[in-house]
Parts: sequence; C-alpha cells; structure tokens
Amino acid sequence: MTFNCSQAACDFFSRIHKGKKITTVQPVPPAQASGEDLQTDTNQWLVHAGTVQRKHVLVAIHLKTRYCMLFFDMKKADAEGFVQAFINRWTIGVMDLLMKCGALDFVDPQIPQQLLNEQCPSFVMFPRGDRSAQTHINEVLRFFKWDAEDFDFVNQPWSPLYYDARTNYTPRTIRGQKDYIYPDEEMLVHWLITVGGLSVPKAEQIREMHRQSLRARVD
Repeated sequence: MTFNCSQAACDFFSRIHKGKKITTVQPVPPAQASGEDLQTDTNQWLVHAGTVQRKHVLVAIHLKTRYCMLFFDMKKADAEGFVQAFINRWTIGVMDLLMKCGALDFVDPQIPQQLLNEQCPSFVMFPRGDRSAQTHINEVLRFFKWDAEDFDFVNQPWSPLYYDARTNYTPRTIRGQKDYIYPDEEMLVHWLITVGGLSVPKAEQIREMHRQSLRARVD
C-alpha cells in the first residue's frame, strides 16, 4: 500500500531529533509510476495534512475510486499509528456499507484482521502529489472547516465515520469516466475484489444490492 504525501503531509510525518530530520517518507524510486499511471494503480492513496480547531487533521483519498477518509487529532510523526487508524476506519466503513445493503455474510469475518496484519508492516510513503485528487481533498477539507465552526466534529467519537459516509456519497468526476461516480460504491466493489477475494460478478451483484438499498431508503 502506497501513501503519496503532499508537502504538508511530508512535514506532518517528520520530526527533528538532535538536529536530524527523522521521517518515514522515502524518496520516490526512479522507476515508480507517476501522473495518470497512478490512477490505474489500485494501491495508491494521497494523504494531506491540515489543522482544524487547532488540531491536526489528515485526509486520505484513494486515487482510483476517490474514496476519502478524515482523521482527527492525529499524533504528529506517528506513521504507524496513522496506518493502524487508516486500516481500521477503512474496514469499518466498508463493513458499514455491506451491513446496510444486507451483504455482510458475503465477506469472511477474518479478513479485516488479516488486512491489518499484512498492510501495517508493508506500507510505504512517498513525497508525491496528484493534482486532481488534491483538488478533491481541498474541497473536502474546506467544507469540513466550515462544518466544524458550528459543531465540534473533532472531539466526537462517532463523527469520523459519519463524516466519511457523507463525503463519499458525494458524486465525483474522474478523467476517463463519462459519468459521475460515487466513491462509496466504487470503493465497495474495489474492496470486495482486491481485499475480500470475491469475483467481479459477485462484487457487481453486491453493487446492485447497495443501489437497491439506497433506493429503498429514499422511498
């Protein structure tokens, strides 16, 4: 799993000790993909750091699906802590989608812990941006700052998952896609195939179950 870090995120994941900079952000290997190639790599995320109510906020967005998560009051220079929080939130978010559409039984309950064990030790961070995804991050962070002026989202334990769900139900446009996409729906299918081990037809079946559950809630 690759976390591409904006300059603000690079600074967040770095600290100075005895005059020496210590960071988990590594130089980008010369042969690594860049530009549009990143959009097709399913393991690529972009991370940006900001400050809301004098507390650190990290925003992570999946380049392929534009699925986005906000992390409130994170500890500076603690990359491992961030990745653990990231995996937990990612898993909980997808499980919530599966539960709401009645498809939870399609996923092996052991998978979340397996994901945590496999991904936490093997993540990499690079100082690399993506203009299109950064535009979406800036929009999400801007709206969050406005919302946080009227309500203390940062200190409410339930609010990150709630805010993620609201953000990911916002339709997005991506280069190469003719129509709008919904990040939560795209991430659900992506996760089921790449993490859950389901076949494409089965994942698409659950996509339709997800759409039907949304229509039922509206009706």
